[in-house]
Amino acid sequence: MDNKFNGERNIWSTATAAEENLSTASSSSQSQPPRMQSLPFLPPENHIHRANGFSSHDSDLQTLESSFGGLSFADSSTVRQNGTRRRPRPRHFSGDGGGGGGSGVNGGGNLFPPSGNLYHHRELEEYFQRFNLNQQRLSYQNNCVNQSYGYDTLDNGFLNGVPYAPRNHVSDENPWGYINQDQMENRRGSLYAIAKDAVWSKKLLETIYQGTKETIDTIFDRIIVHICELMVDPYGKDVVMLLIGKCCSEQIIQIVDLVTQDMFQFVNICFDLRGTAAIQELLDSIHKRANDQIPRIMDLINSVGLQLAKSSNARFLILSCFRLFPLSHCRYLLEVVAQHCYEISIDQNGCCLYQQCLDKNRVPNPEIRQRLISEVISHALRLCLNCYGNYVVQYIVELNNQHVINALVRQLIGNYAHLARNKYGSHVVQKLLRLRGVDTRLIVVDLLSQIDTLLLDPFGNYVIQTAWFVSKDDVRHMLRYHIELNIRLMRCNKFGNKLLEKLSI
Repeated sequence: MDNKFNGERNIWSTATAAEENLSTASSSSQSQPPRMQSLPFLPPENHIHRANGFSSHDSDLQTLESSFGGLSFADSSTVRQNGTRRRPRPRHFSGDGGGGGGSGVNGGGNLFPPSGNLYHHRELEEYFQRFNLNQQRLSYQNNCVNQSYGYDTLDNGFLNGVPYAPRNHVSDENPWGYINQDQMENRRGSLYAIAKDAVWSKKLLETIYQGTKETIDTIFDRIIVHICELMVDPYGKDVVMLLIGKCCSEQIIQIVDLVTQDMFQFVNICFDLRGTAAIQELLDSIHKRANDQIPRIMDLINSVGLQLAKSSNARFLILSCFRLFPLSHCRYLLEVVAQHCYEISIDQNGCCLYQQCLDKNRVPNPEIRQRLISEVISHALRLCLNCYGNYVVQYIVELNNQHVINALVRQLIGNYAHLARNKYGSHVVQKLLRLRGVDTRLIVVDLLSQIDTLLLDPFGNYVIQTAWFVSKDDVRHMLRYHIELNIRLMRCNKFGNKLLEKLSI
């Protein structure tokens, strides 16, 4: 039996001898790194096949087949470095229609369907992988800080004993300070998590900006369920706004369905600084690409119009509606604002809204402005006495519309003395007196009915000063006559003395 294999080469014994030679060479010279020795390939020879008359070529092929058939390779792409198995890089979509199944990153398949713009698809897949590794690293660091892996890991690990507060929002969701593997698996590859991340959301924005329609559709399908939550997120808001600007009409309809399904959720989004910007972008997209959705969104805005008008953030939605949509769709909202003119104007945010609605640059429709101005004139007396409402009255005076100014002057006749003694109303009276197109005689005659009290009043004396300087000679003589009648009382009063000094009397 031994003689039968005499003179034949054994591939396994040859490999063993080569390894022994390498180990001997490395032990003899430790200062120099071992050099790889190339082993010649020696094809095995089968004496049985020779005896049976098989050719040398067929013998070599069958011997190789039988030799490698007995070996088992777990993964042909696996490479060992320093005794450690390295995981192969995930394969990108090649567009050949084949490949692994699954859905997205969680299923082990591809992130995006095949398209002509494979660069952005591959780039976003790499973003997913980097994001997941970063999430795992931060989760592990939080586990170390919370002593989930023991204090020795914190001292001897990669944290080097430096304590820090948990900063991973994924780990912070667990009240015990750690995160299990199921939670991490649910978070992996989530566009929702990436859109809310400060760093990775910028990468997602670049992909949306440069992506094709297939890319936009895939991203939209993955985050549409969380669209309302992302609208109020500091970083997700930018993703939503850019995505809405690239959506088609069918996708805008889906967004409107989610936004309008809960009125209380819609109000909370509008009250938020970021959320109201996202809703304004949605209104602009509806105006451009989905006009049939205007009645749906307007019905919801009309039902909460008064609340929106008093919000520092949501009031801009009313301006957007007046600016973008035709009056036929905004008429009910206009009536809501007009019928609650006094209630809105005496509010700190509402008075700003009302003034902006009267600006022709913000609301170009003159019919809307005229309707709101007529309501201000009808409530002018009460508005002049309010700390915020007086600004609305002063604003319509500054419009320099003579017809509006004359209507306001006539509306306040008989109440100028009362307004002059008021802290806020006195400003309105002074503004009317300074206008060139106003007949100041009507206002001064009304003030003379209570001139005795106005000369000594802390606010009325300023109105008298203004009337003195803007009036003509005949009106000024009338004022001088009443001042001289009350000069003794004025000398004994702080405000009367100031008035006499101003008028040099």
